[in-house]
Amino acid sequence: MTELEERNGELEQYSRRHRKGGRRRQQKTSSIQLNEEFRENLPSARILPAFLWSAILSLLSVANPFFGGLASNLQSQNFYAGFAMAAGQSPYGDFFGTNGVLFYLLTLVTGLLKTTIGLAVFQFIALFVAGIYFHKIMTYFSQSRQIADQLSVWFYLFILAAGFGGVYASIFVLPFLLTSIWFLVRYFENGVRDEMFIFYGIDAALVFMIYPKSVLLWIIATLVLLFFNARRKHCARGIYQSLATLFGFLMVIYSVGYYAFVEQILGTAIQQTFFYNIHLEFAHGTILWTVAIVVAALLASGFLKNFFMTLFSFKDGQHSYIKSTLILAFLAELVFIIGNPNFDASQLIILLPYGFIMAVLPWKSRSSKKVDETEMEEIDFEAETVRVEFNYLKSSFFLPLLICLYIPLHPVLTYVQEGRLNQERVEIANYIKGNSETDAKIYAWDNSAQIYLRSGRMSAASILTAQPYLDTEDNQSQITFDLNKNQAQFVVVNQKIALLDAIKNNLERNYTTLDLGNSDFTVYQKK
Repeated sequence: MTELEERNGELEQYSRRHRKGGRRRQQKTSSIQLNEEFRENLPSARILPAFLWSAILSLLSVANPFFGGLASNLQSQNFYAGFAMAAGQSPYGDFFGTNGVLFYLLTLVTGLLKTTIGLAVFQFIALFVAGIYFHKIMTYFSQSRQIADQLSVWFYLFILAAGFGGVYASIFVLPFLLTSIWFLVRYFENGVRDEMFIFYGIDAALVFMIYPKSVLLWIIATLVLLFFNARRKHCARGIYQSLATLFGFLMVIYSVGYYAFVEQILGTAIQQTFFYNIHLEFAHGTILWTVAIVVAALLASGFLKNFFMTLFSFKDGQHSYIKSTLILAFLAELVFIIGNPNFDASQLIILLPYGFIMAVLPWKSRSSKKVDETEMEEIDFEAETVRVEFNYLKSSFFLPLLICLYIPLHPVLTYVQEGRLNQERVEIANYIKGNSETDAKIYAWDNSAQIYLRSGRMSAASILTAQPYLDTEDNQSQITFDLNKNQAQFVVVNQKIALLDAIKNNLERNYTTLDLGNSDFTVYQKK
């Protein structure tokens, strides 16, 4: 080989390397441009509607003293948690709880302030932040602020219907759920840096510490992210993201978990918040009733239709990864709702982000197709929102009206059904308060914790009420053990709820019956 040929070979190799490097630089530049283009087109936040609706829902909360009498069993137990913790008791140890420790720390603030209004304030903040991010997501996928405004109204109405009275843990996780969904949307569009996964992990930890069941989104998203990065041969990037997520998660877990460690309730906290929540029982006696309610809710809300529309929209090739994440998370949440023997309508709140996003995920492709068919070449944002109409009520066959009718009917039905019971609870609570010391313990074999709250007396058992947690033999044994210690000065028994035989025998031996003129309750006093 001559010197000239050798020189030409070197030049040819350099040229190939230069072309490859140029292509890599061009790809990198294109990626940066796509990133910037996505950020420039991000929807702006709408603050006023979220503020007004959050204020309305918080004013209608049972945390408002004017509506405290309408509190359900779970709501009254949440109030009791704050009252008990302010008196020095600990969740999971002194009283049974399936929500996260951070939720009970929020109730502690209410207990320290000696008013339930504190939970209404926290609920307002949670709903306000959730509403802002919900609107952003709706605007991004629908490309219409009018559609986002319309769906925001239904979002808050559905929260009011499913979680009437508020102060449920499932409401307090909504802002973190929606911010994480918005994060995933931006990530799949190459709109966020990998370092932001730290905040994604913080969201996961906060959700786990408030309402553990809702962490299913992060479990599903982890699998989708692994597939997303593997397909793009970004394995190193995936590892870096996982470490960032884990760092953010542990940062919160260690901070909040320190309380559980100091109070020596770590073991019982894991058992009651994790193992109890992942327990599935598809053979429980009320499963047919639960399935009927869930299916009716999915039909009335339009979520069932939205689910199938999103499934059929995969063929358009748009937003495939976020669609997969939301559909799988939606199905996983449904499984855990149906498999829970202690179903409550408030559990459906966690489905709202998924159901509404699935309503607009296919909308962009359908609206674009409509524009193409009319041969509109140049169309601006406002023109599209006017040309392409969207009516969620009409598209859901007007079934959401049933949900709206439920909102005013719920308090009326509650007052009619529980009016006499609540009146007797008040009378019994006043009698106990006037005939016992402040440190006396009582027990209410009831489906409400109102007697504890109104009498200002602590429960003699860790399981506060006979419903809904006596579905397992362990819980039945626990409450029998606690009551057979005879620490309760008074035991109030709701005659509509069957007593366990061991507890009934103990009451007959060690307690006397009081005649307070009640027809729905039997009051026992320790001999």
